[in-house]
Amino acid sequence: MRTLTFTIAMLLCTWVYAQNEQATLALIEKANAEINQIESQFAQTKTIAANGKEIKSSGTLYIQDDDKMAMHYHAPATDLLIINGEQFYMIRGKKKNRFNTEKNKAMRSLRNTLLYCVHGKPALLAQENNATLTVNTNNDGYTVVLTSQKKTPRGYEKIILNYDAKSKLLTRMQMDEWNGNSTLYEMSGIKTNGNIAPQQFVIPQK
Repeated sequence: MRTLTFTIAMLLCTWVYAQNEQATLALIEKANAEINQIESQFAQTKTIAANGKEIKSSGTLYIQDDDKMAMHYHAPATDLLIINGEQFYMIRGKKKNRFNTEKNKAMRSLRNTLLYCVHGKPALLAQENNATLTVNTNNDGYTVVLTSQKKTPRGYEKIILNYDAKSKLLTRMQMDEWNGNSTLYEMSGIKTNGNIAPQQFVIPQK
């Protein structure tokens, strides 16, 4: 009888925890759905697992609607990332890449990962990638951790997201690769529902 009671109690606790997680995720998604535009500064730190080297960069992040995101780097000023609809464009130093995410599965996955995270949709991201998801609440806000259950060549082993307690906006994102490399993004000076110039999302033709 004691074993049965303990089992029932554990199942009840698990159910309550799951319900609380779902409620928190719904709260984050609802708050973000009311915001059409985001502009913020970002600091990026990439840590190389092989030697522990940190590569730092920074710039301005722009988000508009569900399908537009741009990272205009100030340091280094050569770098750029733009998502506009199904188009994905990146400049890293002298290297330029343009992708149609309808035709490129790996880049479609990266596109969706970035957009779902900044739009407060980690539950959808977890569902799309068959990842486990945990939610923790603290004084600063909410920490959402997605852990992949299947190793993929260009995917992420773990993504850790921090959403602000008041605004429910993404303030910190850590993306851990299977090879041990990790990239951390930290947002600051966040502005919402302002006027972002359309050219911020224009993909260069050359």
